[in-house]
Amino acid sequence: MSLRLLSLLCLLLLSEASLTQESGTAKGPEVPDTCPVTKAADHSFVPPYPYPAKTISGGSWFGTDRLWIALPEGGIWRAADFSSADSSSGKRRKWWRYAKVSWWRQGYDWHVDGAPKLKVTGRRLDSTAPPLIAEKAEPVGVTFPKAYMMDSLDFPTLGCWEITGRYENDELTFVVWVAEATSQREQWTELRKDLLARAKNGDARAESWLGSGYEQGWFGRADFPEALEWFRRAAAHGNPDAQNSLGQMYEDGEGVQRDYVQAAQWYRKAAENVPDRGGAGQGRMNLGLLYMQGLGVPKDYVQAYMWFSLSNSEANLSDAKAQMTSAQVLEAERMATEWKIRYSEQ
Repeated sequence: MSLRLLSLLCLLLLSEASLTQESGTAKGPEVPDTCPVTKAADHSFVPPYPYPAKTISGGSWFGTDRLWIALPEGGIWRAADFSSADSSSGKRRKWWRYAKVSWWRQGYDWHVDGAPKLKVTGRRLDSTAPPLIAEKAEPVGVTFPKAYMMDSLDFPTLGCWEITGRYENDELTFVVWVAEATSQREQWTELRKDLLARAKNGDARAESWLGSGYEQGWFGRADFPEALEWFRRAAAHGNPDAQNSLGQMYEDGEGVQRDYVQAAQWYRKAAENVPDRGGAGQGRMNLGLLYMQGLGVPKDYVQAYMWFSLSNSEANLSDAKAQMTSAQVLEAERMATEWKIRYSEQ
């Protein structure tokens, strides 16, 4: 089950990274005229297909198809105070962390490319300050086109900062105003208001994120009935993330009686979304796991192998293959090929 848990973690990291990165639209300090913040909306960049054309919660994409990032409309990054005592001198060191910065690159796949070769640097423009410190970037997501890179940036001071990301021969530079973050509770309150406004207009992604927020307890305590309500709305609008999340709630018995048959049905709905975006790949992998164990569906290694193949789940593929004959493996691979042909024509 380790790979399934990894996917859940990746989904949570994705939500936290994207929502934190785009929270600069909330009320807060104004940017002084002396800081030439990058207005992403002025540059009209749309990521190449099949990457999402819109960001998750406000803000705009900025960059090129070689390297891009989501920037807030106001050009403000709100960093949390992470001041601490220096272990060697005992003196208190002031610094601010802007956590979980997501970087995207066309075709990046950590199974193929390995650890991100992303290097991030920064300098303050409006005053003298030591350079920022960037943590080593980590891969997030399972495979293309869901995979991206994430790091955290530590600023020695607040103010006007020029940030440069480099990946091999590609470079992306932008300017942000780094301000002190409001409390986490205030951030989640603002986020909930924003998502509710979008959901009322039928935005399936906002409905799905509300479901995640209530399930994970982002807005206070976890509220499974409310999570189910928002997931069902988003699922009815065809959102594969919500369909996969409903499957997980039925499999785990969160807010409902555990029901593997219902879990399998929702995983299948997510799995049949083409192209593979977000919950579609997770739904395929989770459906394969149910076939491996015979939960809600007949135990069938051929079916499991097919779904693992369609989700590029190498570890689970190996587990299934160990239980199969050569003829069964060939049959599963034939089924996967036919599935791709059939659904690519729709």
